[in-house]
Amino acid sequence: MMRFEGNKLVALVLSAGMAATFLAACSINTDKLGEGISDLGNAFVTETETTETKATETTVTEETTVASETSEAPAETTPVATPTPSATPLPQRVDFSNLTDIQLNDTFTVSTEAFSESSYVDGTEVLLAKFEGSRLVVSKAANENVANSINLIVNGFYNEAAGVYSRVYSKAKAEYDLKGSIESPYNVLVDFQYTTNGRALSVLMVYEVTGGEAETNTVIDFASFDMLSGQYITFNTVCKDPVGLENALRAGLANSLKIQPTPAETDAAAETQATTETTAAQAVKTPEADEFDAVYIAPGPATTDAARNTFATIYGVVDGKVYSAVIDMNAYANFLNRYGASLFIA
Repeated sequence: MMRFEGNKLVALVLSAGMAATFLAACSINTDKLGEGISDLGNAFVTETETTETKATETTVTEETTVASETSEAPAETTPVATPTPSATPLPQRVDFSNLTDIQLNDTFTVSTEAFSESSYVDGTEVLLAKFEGSRLVVSKAANENVANSINLIVNGFYNEAAGVYSRVYSKAKAEYDLKGSIESPYNVLVDFQYTTNGRALSVLMVYEVTGGEAETNTVIDFASFDMLSGQYITFNTVCKDPVGLENALRAGLANSLKIQPTPAETDAAAETQATTETTAAQAVKTPEADEFDAVYIAPGPATTDAARNTFATIYGVVDGKVYSAVIDMNAYANFLNRYGASLFIA
């Protein structure tokens, strides 16, 4: 029995030794493991703190930049002198303070006024431009629309001439500023001539520009109006055959302008006391029928007498020059329609 128990004791000791050996071989260095885990944790904490620090620094930098931009004072700019052009005074218009009223019939009155205005270099007597002539408006009509229709046309032409005057003044002023002198002052002449037979009113409008370096420039326009309705009168509105009437008027005007030769002229030679008479037929050249640039027909002669009559004035324009003659419209009655006959004859 003692031997058996001794064997068991030996076996127990051997088992314990083997277990110890095994544990020794398989044991883990917990200290190193703890240190490794601690280092890993520290690294994680360090990285987090670094990221937060960078984010904080970025935020602070951005806030600083925004604050810097907000508080930055605007840069001072040096004012640049802007050249101030010399004032160009507008031409003074006609004030209609000296109108002459002309009563054409019981309900129709036109008003005219002559005017003249000039522009000089400031503080000198150097003339730059001149605007002169006459102005015409309808100041009274039974139908206000009639006055408005006529004045719309004549005022438009006058304003066109006034605009030309302003432009040539500016041109002359610029020439004077550059050269200290001008070749010659400009002159703008505007004129309105009217005719009437008490039923219709016609206005011939002309303005002419001279002076400076440009050649003479002439602008001509013409308008006829029904004094009852304000209707704009043309060949088409009064004629059955507009082309036939225009050709007949051209021929009539050309024939009216032809003149007889001038009388004989006498030339005396004092040295010999001899008298020599020479007679020459010196015909003045007048336009032919086909040479007119435009032909107009105006009811009534160029007079303030508005009594009804069958006379009319023919205007022909050649190279900026106006020719005219008075005719009896009965000779042209076949060309007129009923409306034309009521205006020019009836």
